Amino acid sequence: MINNLNKSRKIFHVAFLLRDLGQGGAERSSLRLANGLANYGMKVTLFILKREGEMLNSINPNIQVIDIKSSFIRLILKIRSMDIDYLLPIYTSMRALMAKAVLNIPFKVIISQRNMFTMDRGPIQTKLRFLRCKLLYRYADACVCISEGVAKEMRTLNLLPSDKIHVIYNPVVNKELLSQISEPIDDQWFYENSGSVIIGVGRFGDQKDFATLIKAFEIVSKSRDNLKLLLLGEGKQRKMLENMVMELGLSEKIRMPGYIPNPYPFMKKAALFVLTSRFEGFGNVVAEALACGCNVVSTDCKSGPSEILDNGKYGALAKVGDPEDIAKAINIMLDNPLPEELLISRAKFFSEERAVENYYALFSAISDSTTSQIT
Repeated sequence: MINNLNKSRKIFHVAFLLRDLGQGGAERSSLRLANGLANYGMKVTLFILKREGEMLNSINPNIQVIDIKSSFIRLILKIRSMDIDYLLPIYTSMRALMAKAVLNIPFKVIISQRNMFTMDRGPIQTKLRFLRCKLLYRYADACVCISEGVAKEMRTLNLLPSDKIHVIYNPVVNKELLSQISEPIDDQWFYENSGSVIIGVGRFGDQKDFATLIKAFEIVSKSRDNLKLLLLGEGKQRKMLENMVMELGLSEKIRMPGYIPNPYPFMKKAALFVLTSRFEGFGNVVAEALACGCNVVSTDCKSGPSEILDNGKYGALAKVGDPEDIAKAINIMLDNPLPEELLISRAKFFSEERAVENYYALFSAISDSTTSQIT
């Protein structure tokens, strides 16, 4: 647990603005950060648009949770009544910046860029979003990007000064994750095949591109008859993926049991974790797999996974959307797995403690800069 006994540490009141506490990676990493900051001795508040989601029971008891019921007026009134130092919106930046624009209160807004700005939406949506950001980003005091690749793109967009753009990797490894790794698995199929199971985890949508993973698995399974594929997730492409599995005659080798709140015991016992994303901001699941000691194959997408894997030092990288290249990487890693200790050691770089300390350093730097400007 992060030490919270430093008496000389300045205590900031940090508020997060979240849509909910559902199953997404952004929500999970944001809650890890919030819990970590509370353990670090900060005063933490969660503003939630809708008080719902699987992770509501994982909130640090020292954190105040306020359901603003999707009301902008309620958000403004709550901020006005509270002495907040920093507001951190997660996929809610426009609300937070509008609140900053209308309130004459000296709180700071730190926005976060969690994906490639120009890739996670359609072209028309991206243009409209760019116009909104051009109008409101001047109210942001800083922008935290979750990878160097995301930061590089943000600097080229000129939505805010480069000196306001910072890189802080997501908090992935913490005490809770490490304890979850050893939880039992109630899945007889997995136990019977765990030594020969490839695992994929994520939302069944365009970004994660599980269709390419299934095609790559078909190629690999032709020479490895005992190999199985387990896909943990849910989403709009489920039916399409199920039809693909049937058409390829792989129903006996591929399972899709749905969303699993704790995928880490599966990662620990799997032969390999594979990510076939078209793009990422960071790729939490890659770092999570490493923390479980699981070997990794990932597409070399923009951006995040190549940084986590240090350009292939800690796992294999393959071409985006290329089943044959991904199959080749899978075969290489199955034949030449990296030592578990090496993978776990790499994962520690993406710890909750490191992220919390980096955020605290940012809070302090902004606070000191503001103070010097005033004096």
